[in-house]
Amino acid sequence: MNLDDLMAVWRTQDAAPLHDVNKTLLHLALRQEEVKLQKARRLDRWMVYVFGAGVVAGMGIFLGMMISFRQRPEKVVTGWDLALPTFGAAAALLAGGAIYASHRAQARREQRFGESLRDQLNRRIAQLDYAATRARRTSVLVIVLLGGLCPAAIIFLGLRVNDKSISDDGYLVVTSLFMCVWSVVLGVWTLRHQAQALLPRKRRLEELLKELDGQ
Repeated sequence: MNLDDLMAVWRTQDAAPLHDVNKTLLHLALRQEEVKLQKARRLDRWMVYVFGAGVVAGMGIFLGMMISFRQRPEKVVTGWDLALPTFGAAAALLAGGAIYASHRAQARREQRFGESLRDQLNRRIAQLDYAATRARRTSVLVIVLLGGLCPAAIIFLGLRVNDKSISDDGYLVVTSLFMCVWSVVLGVWTLRHQAQALLPRKRRLEELLKELDGQ
């Protein structure tokens, strides 16, 4: 029986409902959720790290190409051509750093909880609050940086490397930029609705914790 099943049993009771919920099963369900959560967190972090590293490597290649173009008279390299890959790499590093700092800060907050049933409930409530607030803000930053600004930088750098202007491939460029903006908007919208879906569960756990404290 998972945590949702146990919560459903608790919600159907009329009087002293927690007495009819097996506390050992509740403890086990919370531990299982903790394992799943930590696994999902690691996956999310490594996806950002790997993608961010790929962006940094790509920007390094672009920067190297722009520097080499300065030795070729037929190529015109401006300061923006050198600044753009630097900006793109910095954005990717900022995204990875934001994820790392947010994770470390939350891990320190969760370390204050022990292994008792009350502590596990408090930890899960703190995790839900974090996912709906601070983690969501960090994820929005990452989506804007890696899903919007970095791809846009790659598009413009690709044009410069191939000696093309926006008007040369106007339809393709506009479509690509639109997809960047759309991915950011969709990502932020998804995060917002996921956060809203977490709040009712957080309130139910807070009610359960209050009942447990009252016994």
